[in-house]
Amino acid sequence: MTHPVQQDGSSCGVIVVLMARGIMNAFPAVPVLQFGTSRKEMGNERKIMALQILKASVFDEAENCAMCSLKKTAGSVHRFINWIQCDTCERWYHEECLGMAKEDLEQARANKWNCILCS
Repeated sequence: MTHPVQQDGSSCGVIVVLMARGIMNAFPAVPVLQFGTSRKEMGNERKIMALQILKASVFDEAENCAMCSLKKTAGSVHRFINWIQCDTCERWYHEECLGMAKEDLEQARANKWNCILCS
C-alpha cells in the first residue's frame, strides 16, 4: 500500500490517524491514501482533529476549561481561578492552564484574544 511520507519529526501520529481513517473508510478494498504532509498541512490536520474531538466530547465548552476540562464551579475554592474566553470560538480557559507570560496574558485580557485552535 503506498502512502504519503512524513516530512518532519513530529507528524507521525497525525499520519497514522489519517492512514487508519483511510483504511477504515475503504475497507475491505485497499485505500488510495492521498494527503499533504507539509508542516502547514499537518498543522491544519491537527486542528481539524482537535476540533472533532472537542465537538464529540462530553464537556460543555461554556462550563469547562478547554485545556484541563475542569468545570467552572461556584464556591470559595475556585473563586481565585481566573478565566479567559477566546473571542472567536468562545471556549473558556483557566489562565494558569495557558502558561502564558504575564505580559502576554495582560495584553490578551485587554484586547481580543484567540486560543491556539483559532489563531
